[in-house]
Amino acid sequence: MASIEVLVATMSQKDLSKYNEMNIQTDAVFANQDDRYDYLEEVINGNTVKMITTAQRGLGKNRNIALSHAKADILMLADDDLVYMDGYRENVLNAFSEIKDADIIIFNYDTNSERKPRKNKTIKRVRLWNFTKYGTCRIVIKRKAIMKCNINFALLFGSGSLYNSGEDSLFLRECIKKGLKIYTHPYKTSDVDTRTSTWFKGFDEEYFFNKGAWLAAAFPILKYLGALFFAFKIKKRTDFCYKKIIKLLFLGIKGYEDIVSYKEWKNKSIK
Repeated sequence: MASIEVLVATMSQKDLSKYNEMNIQTDAVFANQDDRYDYLEEVINGNTVKMITTAQRGLGKNRNIALSHAKADILMLADDDLVYMDGYRENVLNAFSEIKDADIIIFNYDTNSERKPRKNKTIKRVRLWNFTKYGTCRIVIKRKAIMKCNINFALLFGSGSLYNSGEDSLFLRECIKKGLKIYTHPYKTSDVDTRTSTWFKGFDEEYFFNKGAWLAAAFPILKYLGALFFAFKIKKRTDFCYKKIIKLLFLGIKGYEDIVSYKEWKNKSIK
């Protein structure tokens, strides 16, 4: 039977108490960002639990650390604000048995946030035109599939990185481009508390600048067309006018090309 490991990106942990708090029922790897370097390993309820602590920053980098220490056949990507459902191991294995050619399956989760996730109602293939809808905590992967294709998370994107979100969808994009088969599945793996986001502070200047950078990374050929479409779709949800949104998105595209963050751009524009 295939083995499962949960890979948790976390911060400031001093012990492995998160393992039980998250109701993890399999092996696990915690990639922990703190002001020290440390390695901790324990057996909890018969499962091997590891925590790799580094002083490095950046969510993409932290997820790559977890991937590099993973050993199981199937890897469940996670943040530390979720709680797993009882019996998730059997249900995940059943899903991979059901979708025999799947390299990655995207599952459902529930949240107490006002920003509700899109629910999977059926099993369907994820393509380049619909890969942007899914967050990391839904993603479950076959380890050998990403190892064979040498796929990792982008280092410039994610909380604590130059651009504070988007590492999840860029990861899926890379998987699709390298030929991996991704499917959605209606099974719910967890409940997530997303009321206190580490990156989303509203539709402000930084949000649109970073979204422009993400568009440049995700759609290098259609980035400007994507910016126009995105601005039109979101303009009713912000106080910024359409012209202002476009300007910020284009600045973000230029920022990505020059590897410049919003704060760096803002400081230069103020001087």
